[in-house]
Amino acid sequence: MSSTHSVRATRRTIGRVAPLLLAASLAGCSTDGLLTAARPDQIDPAELSSNLQGAGALHAGAIGDFTVALSGGTGGGAGLGQIIASGYLSDEFMFGATPPELREMDARAVREANNAWLPVYIDLHRARESAERAITAFKAVAPSDGRVGELLALQAALITIQGENYCSGAPLSTTQPELTYGEPLTTAATFALAVTKADAAIAGAGSNTSARNLAAVIKGRALLNAGQYAAAATAVASVPTSFEYRVSHGLATARQQSIVWSYMYNTQGLLVANREGTNGLDFATAGDPRLPIEGDGRPSSFDNVTPRYFVRLYNTQNHTVLVAGGVEARLIEAEAALQASNLPLWLSKLADARARYNMPAAEDPGTAAGRVDLMFRERAFSMFGTSHRVGDLRRLTRQYGRGRETVWPTGAYHKDNLNRGTDANIIVPISEKNNPKFTGCIDRNP
Repeated sequence: MSSTHSVRATRRTIGRVAPLLLAASLAGCSTDGLLTAARPDQIDPAELSSNLQGAGALHAGAIGDFTVALSGGTGGGAGLGQIIASGYLSDEFMFGATPPELREMDARAVREANNAWLPVYIDLHRARESAERAITAFKAVAPSDGRVGELLALQAALITIQGENYCSGAPLSTTQPELTYGEPLTTAATFALAVTKADAAIAGAGSNTSARNLAAVIKGRALLNAGQYAAAATAVASVPTSFEYRVSHGLATARQQSIVWSYMYNTQGLLVANREGTNGLDFATAGDPRLPIEGDGRPSSFDNVTPRYFVRLYNTQNHTVLVAGGVEARLIEAEAALQASNLPLWLSKLADARARYNMPAAEDPGTAAGRVDLMFRERAFSMFGTSHRVGDLRRLTRQYGRGRETVWPTGAYHKDNLNRGTDANIIVPISEKNNPKFTGCIDRNP
C-alpha cells in the first residue's frame, strides 16, 4: 500500500480551441483571429481559486514545493533540502566536495550569515505557504475533498521537520491573506502546533485513506519528539505496516531534478558516512538491507579524501523519497513499549518493522543502554536519508539524558585540518531578523 506524488506536471489544460474554419467564418473577411491561439498548457491565475481544476493545480504545485523543501532541486532557486542539511549535521552523510559554506554543516559549525543554507530554510516556509494556498482554494470550491487532509498533513510534516532540525525560537510567519510575522516558537510549541495541524488533517482526510495514514504517522512523529510516547503509539496504531507515502522528483526542469542524486553521484559531495566522528553509526559498511550501498570507498574525485559510498535508494535523478510509512509507525510503537518497560511488545514491534525487509527479529541486548542503542539504530537504518536523524540525535540528549558529544560526530574533522563545532541543531538564518519579532535563537540546546 503506497502513495507517490510527483513534482513533475503541475499545470492543467483549460480553455477552448475553436475550429479554424468556424473562426474564419465568424471573423468575416478578416483572418486576424487565425493568429490568436489558446494556451492549452496553462491555467489563468485568476481561475486557480475559483474551480476544482484550479485547486487541483495548486495541490500539484504544493506537492512539488514540498518535494523541493525535503530533498532540494538542481535549479529554479531551489535549495539543497532538509535531507542534505540533516544528513550533514548528523552522522548520515559526509562532505566530499570543497565549498567551505557547505562544509560548515557537516562540521557542526554553521554561521548565522551562511547564505548557502538560506534557500533551504526559505523552501521550508515556501512549501508550507504553497500548501495553504491550495487548502484555501479547496475550501472555497470543494471543502470535503480529501486532498485538504493531505495538504494539512504535509504542513504538519514541514512544521515537525522545523522543530526537529532548527533551533528553539524559529517562527512561522504567514503571507495569506497578508504578511503576518510569526512569533518565535519554542521547540515544544512547534511540535504542539504540528500535532494540532495533524489532527486537522485527519479530520479533513475524509475517504482519503492515504492522507489519513500520512497524518497519523506525522502526528505520532511530533508526539514522539514531544516525549508523549503512549499518545504517539495510539496515533499510529491503525496505520498498516505496508503503508508508504512518497514524493517523486522529475526530469522536465532543473527545479524538479534531485539535488540529492546530483550532489551524490555527480559531484561526490554527499557521501554516506561510516562511524563519522567516533560516535557515528556504520552506515556505509553495515551491509544492512534497509540501506543498500554502492561504491568502493576510494576517495572522492573532488576532495581526494572522503570515502566514496553512495546510497542506491537515490541513484536516479527522478527518485522517490519516503515521507512517512508503516515501518515508522511500528518503530514509534516499539519505542513507546520500551518506555513502558514492556520488552516482549518492544521486540514484537521491532520484528514487525524488520519483516518489511525480510529481516530476522532483533535480539534483546540485555541492558537498558543497549536497548536504547538498538532502538535508535533501527530507526536510523529504516529512515536513513529522510530528514529524521537530527531529530533523533537531539532526542537522545533531550529525552534520554545522553551527553551531546557522546551522541554527535565529534572531535577532529575528516579533512582540512579542522575540528568539529558543537551545533546540535541548525541556526535560523540571519535574514529571519527582517521579522521584527525575531532576534535570534532562544537557545541552541538539543
